[in-house]
Amino acid sequence: MRDRSRRLGPRGWALWSLPRGPLAYILVIELAAVAVIVSALTLGTADHGWTVAGLLFLGAVTHAEAARHIERIRISKVDRPFIDLKSMWTFAALLLTPTGPTLVLVCGTFAYWWVRNGRHHSAPHKWIFSWATVVLGTAAAGLLLPGVEIGTLLPTAAGPLGLVLIAAAAIVRWTVNHGLVVGILLLTSKERSLRRHLSSPADTLLGLGALALGAALAVLAAASPWLVPILLVPVIMLHRGVLVDQFRHAARTDSKTGLANGAAWSEVAAKEIARAARQDVGLAVLMVDLDEFKAVNDRHGHLVGDEVLRAVAASLSAEVRAYDAVGRFGGEEFVVLLSGVDPAAATVTAERLRSRIGDIDVQVPTPIGTLARVQGLTASIGCATCSAGSRSVDELLAAADAALYRAKRAGRNRTVAADPA
Repeated sequence: MRDRSRRLGPRGWALWSLPRGPLAYILVIELAAVAVIVSALTLGTADHGWTVAGLLFLGAVTHAEAARHIERIRISKVDRPFIDLKSMWTFAALLLTPTGPTLVLVCGTFAYWWVRNGRHHSAPHKWIFSWATVVLGTAAAGLLLPGVEIGTLLPTAAGPLGLVLIAAAAIVRWTVNHGLVVGILLLTSKERSLRRHLSSPADTLLGLGALALGAALAVLAAASPWLVPILLVPVIMLHRGVLVDQFRHAARTDSKTGLANGAAWSEVAAKEIARAARQDVGLAVLMVDLDEFKAVNDRHGHLVGDEVLRAVAASLSAEVRAYDAVGRFGGEEFVVLLSGVDPAAATVTAERLRSRIGDIDVQVPTPIGTLARVQGLTASIGCATCSAGSRSVDELLAAADAALYRAKRAGRNRTVAADPA
């Protein structure tokens, strides 16, 4: 029992197993957040604004309870940086109260949402880091707003000036918050591409949209607090809309690797073939199959095998261009669509992917505290090319699959190209 409590307590957090660089980054961010809160409460004009902050907290609690079921589904299904909507309440507080009460409200909403939602799905150290990034983003946004008495900011900044101030504060808050999160992703991920860690345009609009709702909330609260509940209706509808989008994304995504599933990949491939025909360019399909992958599952178990699949998926995605399409067809088989390539270039890329897979070194902690290590993977690749859309998706897949079968029969760990068409 004592060992279990140690694992569940702070000493047992996976945070402490991180390399020194990421660990130092996280601790510095969290200490900076604490310092900012202490500074705002001791040096700022935090002798008023508590009543408004308290009322906004009640609104955030009502919001949390109304959307609790939806949020639990979203958290459990998310496979990308989680965009929540509670920022509308803290951003409204930033427009209505001094920074001190606003940051206390950030702490209160994070604590409440952790108890009601996050503790079932998220590691404590990740939740704390997320809290720290929001604190720093909120404090940075507060620096742009005039240090006026409570309730006078919005009337004072009416007109174009108000729009500029509020828009700038929202952008700064989002940029600092998101930038700090991207920083830790770059430090801990094997993928060093900044583009791959940035939020999608849709997620960025969602985050900024929540802040826009916060501005509308502040305007309503300044005019008449009794009008604030009106905003709960569009907020809940927004939650449901995000959930529908998430399910739509999940239906097109392989749950283990985050890659496109077979149906979604085929849809993208069909569009690329049509585009290649219009632009008179070539393309290629690579079928990538991990050699003797069953031995990995038999030796280490399926959980370790899943980590290997994720590592392979990340390596394939990192090695090709952003507009190439990588998917998982099931088991240990992946498929890659290369746009605008000839047979020679496709073969070179296939060999580069095969080499990248050979460099993968997966280390997974086991329940008994040791590391399960998988390295020295090999892959067989079948390559099929076509010029100017001369083949359909099914024809390219069949040709690549036949070439893959030849690679397997020839001894595995090699690339075989089908005859171009």
